[in-house]
Amino acid sequence: MKNIKTNFGKQIIILSVALLIALPVRVYQYLGVIDGTTGFYNSWTNPTVFGLYGLCALVIILEIVLALKGSKNALYTMPDGKRMPLGIASLAGAVAFLAEGGYNAFRLVSISSGQLPVQQLVLGDNIGKSSFVFTALQTVFALLSAVYFCLLAAGYLTGKAQYKKANILSVAPAIWGVARLMLDFTQTISYRYVSELMFDLLMVVFICMFCVAFAKLNVGTLEKRVQMRVFSYGLLAVFFALLNAVPRYIMLLMGRQDLLYRQSAVAEVTDLVLPVFIMVFIFALASTKHYKSVEEYAVAEEGEQE
Repeated sequence: MKNIKTNFGKQIIILSVALLIALPVRVYQYLGVIDGTTGFYNSWTNPTVFGLYGLCALVIILEIVLALKGSKNALYTMPDGKRMPLGIASLAGAVAFLAEGGYNAFRLVSISSGQLPVQQLVLGDNIGKSSFVFTALQTVFALLSAVYFCLLAAGYLTGKAQYKKANILSVAPAIWGVARLMLDFTQTISYRYVSELMFDLLMVVFICMFCVAFAKLNVGTLEKRVQMRVFSYGLLAVFFALLNAVPRYIMLLMGRQDLLYRQSAVAEVTDLVLPVFIMVFIFALASTKHYKSVEEYAVAEEGEQE
């Protein structure tokens, strides 16, 4: 196996610096720039608005460019064996998906029985049946994702990779993300003053893209440029997930729930847990062997079998 240049260290530095800048700015926006009843900016002339948008655009460009330049042909394989940090992170992901799925299932049952209005599905306009359908879809695949993450946790805690046989189940997190994305699109928004929804959409898009690449690794696909798909999309998902979740939980700890458009900590717990799992997985993946070609991988596999 030859050494392959990567820019993983630079990508981590960019992510860290960007979060150190973006999180305080976002907390400031919650305290003085965002309308808690709508999630929109009070004024789009505030310098932090375009400043934060510019930072986000720069992070997206840098992460993808560095991933492309770092390794155009590297082939990665799914981390295997006992990996305690990854097992614990997977278990936390399972709990988060289970909590979200259970919470949404309770809301769906309550709405079906007439105990809650349909507006409870989306904090905003009453959009009727579409919100119910997408919430139901999100709930089903959140619960299926919880099952898959349980398999991941069991595999990495015991060293028995049963999750590699769950090829179909591995796409559940990606479909969960698509359902959540569709639910976001059903909301009425102001494109001029939009704030919370835009960052939520970016987060879900990058989580979906990461989950698709993750599923390919799970089924053993030798995919070129996996660093771009897994590393850059994963790190961008982490960036936007933390940008969404951390300031919201800070507002909750400060007792300022009135500033939050989405006030359910249970519904947002995946936003806080998934970036932890993604980071642990990416570090685990970076420590695995990677190859320049399918042929080199095949030779290495034959050598290990002998």
